[in-house]
Amino acid sequence: MSAKGVADTKIWIMKDDTKNLNTYLYRYKDGNENFFICQYMRLDYFIKMLENQHYYAKRRRIFNDAHETQRKLLHTFNSVGNKTEEKEREYANSNIVNCPTACWTKNSQESYLMWKSYATEMGVCIRSNVHDFIASLKIDLNDDSENKIVCGSMDYGNHFFSLEEEKQLFDKDIEFADENEFRFYFMLASDTDKTTSGFSIPINPEVLIDDILLSPFIDNDAARSISQIIKQKYNINVKQSRIKLQ
Repeated sequence: MSAKGVADTKIWIMKDDTKNLNTYLYRYKDGNENFFICQYMRLDYFIKMLENQHYYAKRRRIFNDAHETQRKLLHTFNSVGNKTEEKEREYANSNIVNCPTACWTKNSQESYLMWKSYATEMGVCIRSNVHDFIASLKIDLNDDSENKIVCGSMDYGNHFFSLEEEKQLFDKDIEFADENEFRFYFMLASDTDKTTSGFSIPINPEVLIDDILLSPFIDNDAARSISQIIKQKYNINVKQSRIKLQ
């Protein structure tokens, strides 16, 4: 069992590759470590996530980076192994720009620029790790399930037109390197309407969230009140930002 009382999610490793590894597809090139990850978001998004117990993942096609929104990965997932030929063709024809995609950062040090870019003045930073994020998802990830997740650390090397699958999935322009991103792609049987801007995935917030930081732009008195409400109603540890602003 995990520290949160949830059965451990298997994290199988295939170094320098992306493989079908029972519970989900996991790209791992950074050593034997379960990564700390965090995500900055608006406070109202966060409260909605807690109330509805759903995590909202935007489709890749609506990202700001034009290189990501334009790329169609017709050959992705054609070597995930142990799949029937029909399944391999299904993966090979996947258009990853329509996949619900979750973007987290591995930077444990909070960032003023991330607060400004992703959280607005009334924001929070969710702090978690790869294991707890996967374990929090209320979806079937068994071997015979149609649900699949591909996740891994992003590289930054301008290989936008590479034929290599990993570089198509996990490479961004060097100008985004400060994000130090860890990314999740969701291919879910219930995600049938690709015209939507994203997809809501059922979660257990208590498993997902280790603690949260409140934005440094929130007034101190308001931050204390927000902290008390979140702690009392949702039993989530709330920390204040270490960034001091005038």
